[in-house]
Amino acid sequence: MSTTSGENFIKAGRLNKTFGLKGHLRAYLDPAIVVRLKKLPVIYLVSKNVHLPYFTDETDLNESGHCMFHFEEVKDKTAADLLVGKDIYISETLLKKVKPYTSLGDFVGFNLFDESMGLLAPLDNVIELPNHDVGQFIYSGVEVLFPWNEHVILKIDKRKKEIHVRLPDGLIDIYIPKT
Repeated sequence: MSTTSGENFIKAGRLNKTFGLKGHLRAYLDPAIVVRLKKLPVIYLVSKNVHLPYFTDETDLNESGHCMFHFEEVKDKTAADLLVGKDIYISETLLKKVKPYTSLGDFVGFNLFDESMGLLAPLDNVIELPNHDVGQFIYSGVEVLFPWNEHVILKIDKRKKEIHVRLPDGLIDIYIPKT
């Protein structure tokens, strides 16, 4: 087996354990990668710092990231056992292009402008919680969290990389009390 030179590889997951006697392997792939896959005819495993291709003849992918593979070169459980625990790499060429600004994390780094206070700071993070999302920025050296919802976020200007907000009254004072 040889490696393909000049390709960019992404660590996508790991081979977890064998399944059955014919060399099938259970694996976990990052769900964010699974949804972007066009197809998966080959994965790469690293051996002695070289990405070696393993061609799939059976692939069962699940959006949760749990999947199963069988490789052309692997004929039995003994051969599959040697691959368990190895990290899976894929070529970037197998991924669909990502449209910008499809996730909240894409807005990190945008400047936050409050309608009454003006420029606050760049957005440091958006924390996605089960019931609501929370924005995070540093103001006067202190971390400030704010609700990320339609009442607070007034406008997002992608071209200027600005987020215009109406922070709840007194929110900054909770973090930085006036002396």
